[in-house]
Amino acid sequence: MVVVVILSLLAAVSTPLLTRDNNARRGRDFAKVVAQTLQRARFQAMGDRANMHVLLYRTRVDTYREEPAGSNPAHTLISSINGPVADDIQTVAVWDARTDVTLPESKNSLMDGTPAAPTSPAAANDIIFTPLGSTVSNANWRVYLRNELLPSAHPDASFMITVGGLTGHISTNNKVTLP
Repeated sequence: MVVVVILSLLAAVSTPLLTRDNNARRGRDFAKVVAQTLQRARFQAMGDRANMHVLLYRTRVDTYREEPAGSNPAHTLISSINGPVADDIQTVAVWDARTDVTLPESKNSLMDGTPAAPTSPAAANDIIFTPLGSTVSNANWRVYLRNELLPSAHPDASFMITVGGLTGHISTNNKVTLP
């Protein structure tokens, strides 16, 4: 009986820690997938000699190849990835994508219920890779991701993916503190 009681106490103590670790892992994995999608789009733009569009929505990332003028359709869907979902709750979402160095404002935070990144195709953030591997107009992009199930003080609560405009170099950083 004593062994059963001790095991049940250990299980009760460790369950919240394991859940938090799983939530943190989902955030890290989604950030890696988004970075890999950006890298794949860059390489495909160089290989196909065509502009590649990466559309960043709040809950998914779509990749399109730009077809020559006059062709139908103008864009061909290459891939689409969705953010991780746990119990019908979005766990990791794109917070914002911008070309300036300022952090997203807190009024656009996902914690107050306002979607920060767009959810409609017309308003999506569009990163375009050229056949040279750079972004259009050589703009440096910063893509911010937020893990909604973790408190903002947690080290795996937010991620930033940078895309170098001139070189197209893509790197991830999870040491970002978002408001």
